[in-house]
Amino acid sequence: MNDAVLITGSSGFIGTAVLNALNAAGSNRQLVLAGRGLGLTPDGAARVVLDLASPEIGVPVGIATVLHLAGEKRDPRRMDAVNHRGAVRLVEAAARAGVRRFVHLSSVGVYGTPKHAGLVDETQAHTPRNAYEVSKDAGEQAVRERCAALGLDCVVLQPSNVVGIVPGRSYPLLGLARMVARGWFRHVGRGDAWVNYVAVEDVAAAIVTALRDEVSQGSFIVNTPAPLRELVGWMAAELGVPAPARSIPQALAAAAAAAGALGKAVLRRDLPFSPERLLELTNTTRYGGDAITRAAGFVYPLGIEIAVRAMVRHYRREGLA
Repeated sequence: MNDAVLITGSSGFIGTAVLNALNAAGSNRQLVLAGRGLGLTPDGAARVVLDLASPEIGVPVGIATVLHLAGEKRDPRRMDAVNHRGAVRLVEAAARAGVRRFVHLSSVGVYGTPKHAGLVDETQAHTPRNAYEVSKDAGEQAVRERCAALGLDCVVLQPSNVVGIVPGRSYPLLGLARMVARGWFRHVGRGDAWVNYVAVEDVAAAIVTALRDEVSQGSFIVNTPAPLRELVGWMAAELGVPAPARSIPQALAAAAAAAGALGKAVLRRDLPFSPERLLELTNTTRYGGDAITRAAGFVYPLGIEIAVRAMVRHYRREGLA
């Protein structure tokens, strides 16, 4: 088992995609799936109980690489215990077990970047802005430091907004697709906004690439940014409707957003237009995802256009959009 891979979070959204990618690649590495329960185990894989919030974490001897994909995103009370301190304990347990390589899944949230920052790369300062971002940033920094001190190779991957359909649970960009289908979508101002999405299949492929010993250590953003105008154009093409071309003045949109905020305060419910929606429609921040290509020769196998078109076709077949 000297080339075995231990994977945390293997039953999650990204973890499931990683298992599929490893299977498609014909990987013959022994897989050890770590989690709090003993759920379904793919053929040929082993499973161990591991709770990141526990003060006692163990890693089996014989593991060569850890893919740390698990994290806490919903419960703020557990975020530091899991995303920060749990990640540190896992690195230390991995070192005791003789692990050579640690691949840590982080997030572009560690940068805490506002909506109009332009192009952001891995040299950007970290200014996390909420409990989740703070915990992920603390975990990422600590993982790098402990890996360096303990002699483990360390690769940190920072995906943006990961998209992929999970029937019954997740239908990304469905609301936007419905607006495009009904002719309701409007650009704001000059319409030069950007969006930051990456297909779950592309994130999984980047994680599998990071398994390779020849991939240099470091932090890599995983993202496929696109102009919003192009994204809604892809949607329109799949829906068989004209691409949205109309826009509303920035000042009018700002007034509508302010009215939406006031209405929410009075009515205590979300209204169709808000300051948050205005920021989304005018965002010019884009996370560059090409450093991993330069460092590891990684090519995004799907790309965001193919992913978005496939999602919209699915929504149209199912009568959702």
